[in-house]
Amino acid sequence: WEFAKEHKLSIVKVISGGNIKKEAYDGEGKLVNSGQFNGLLVEQGIKKITAWLKEKGVAKKQTQYRLRDWCISRQRYWGPPIPMINCSKCGWQPVPEKDLPVKLPYIENYQPKGVGKSPLAQAKDWVKTKCPKCKGPAKRETDVSDTFLDSAWYFFRYTSTDKKDVAFDKKRIKKWLPVDMYIGGHEHAVLHLMYTRFLTMVFKNLGLINFEEPFKRFYAHGLLISEGAKMSKSKGNLVIPDEYIKKFGADTLRCYLMFLGPFDQGGDFRDRGIAGMYRFFCRVWRLAQKFSAKGSPEEKKVIHQTIKKVTENIQNLRYNTAIAAIMEYVNFLTRTKGVSREAIETLVLLLAPFAPHISEEIWCQVLKNKFSIHQQKWPKYDPRLIKEKRVTIVIQVNGKLRGQIEVSDQASVISDQVEKLAKKEKNVAKYLKGKKIKKVVFVSGRLINFVV
Repeated sequence: WEFAKEHKLSIVKVISGGNIKKEAYDGEGKLVNSGQFNGLLVEQGIKKITAWLKEKGVAKKQTQYRLRDWCISRQRYWGPPIPMINCSKCGWQPVPEKDLPVKLPYIENYQPKGVGKSPLAQAKDWVKTKCPKCKGPAKRETDVSDTFLDSAWYFFRYTSTDKKDVAFDKKRIKKWLPVDMYIGGHEHAVLHLMYTRFLTMVFKNLGLINFEEPFKRFYAHGLLISEGAKMSKSKGNLVIPDEYIKKFGADTLRCYLMFLGPFDQGGDFRDRGIAGMYRFFCRVWRLAQKFSAKGSPEEKKVIHQTIKKVTENIQNLRYNTAIAAIMEYVNFLTRTKGVSREAIETLVLLLAPFAPHISEEIWCQVLKNKFSIHQQKWPKYDPRLIKEKRVTIVIQVNGKLRGQIEVSDQASVISDQVEKLAKKEKNVAKYLKGKKIKKVVFVSGRLINFVV
């Protein structure tokens, strides 16, 4: 404050609770009351003032990192033992490479006893060993590596699980990595991602890989809400999936979770929703049994429109809207008189990523196709077939013309959609206000008449 005042630098007085607090303004904008730096944008001003302070010999530029030590050890039984040996003469020594890996000894009672020691300390014969350096008596480290350490690099190992002599094969790494997309919760973005980036950069510095960033894109998913709070063990509001899988099947639970809300926002878990998703799959199963040689005239267009919607939604991780598009498609097929085999095959192909089990059953057992649906090509849409035509619907009230609306030719055959839009039309709403609608006469693609 004194330095700033002496050199006429920018200061803001903030009044809080009757007291005046003197604070530097740290918002965006141009500098004022800052002498030679007046008129500079904040970003420019920071650089100029920093250089000026350095020149005056009163300050220096420094980057402050907020990093904490990464504790990779845990005092529990499961996990790989840390390959270190403690000698009273030589200190800590690494286990010689020829003696790796250090395997877990069998311990009958591996529960922690709350004495500040790992369960491995009980295996006294295993703990006692020789110092690799002086060959004198020494003790093994009894802590094990945390699973977080392994999960920070295991995607490298996934490429080479068949190899015993190296952690990963360089040629395979070049082909498969870096990972195209990492999907995780916010805790992964803060902790797991940081550790993974650290190890990846270490591997790069060692010349083992040719990239520094392990993931090309990170996508944070939302959280499940149950009983008004974030679902977690600590809150005691977890939902056990086994119960729902037993009652409704795995496909129902999978699709319900994806349908709850946008993937990056999560949703509120409710039993009623699962029952609704189960009824939807019952409809799909019944529909698949009734395909005919020929579908309705508008079927081809709806097929290709649905393929486009579902494809684009999957690519953008909008699983809830992808499933919603499939539901709309099922509604359309249920309403029409004829449903072709192509329409049903398209339905199960689009449904397969979300509901793999029922899709496989329909594909092989009902449609008698070759095993498996998951080996088939993803359907493609024809841009020429998805263009929507517009249809004018005449709106009458007691047989008299009161307005008109323009809808897509697909929507023009859906009575409830046309009815909703017709009621909102300004002139029609005036004649319906305060009156009870006795009957609605709907002529598909032509008119709708409200009898009041």
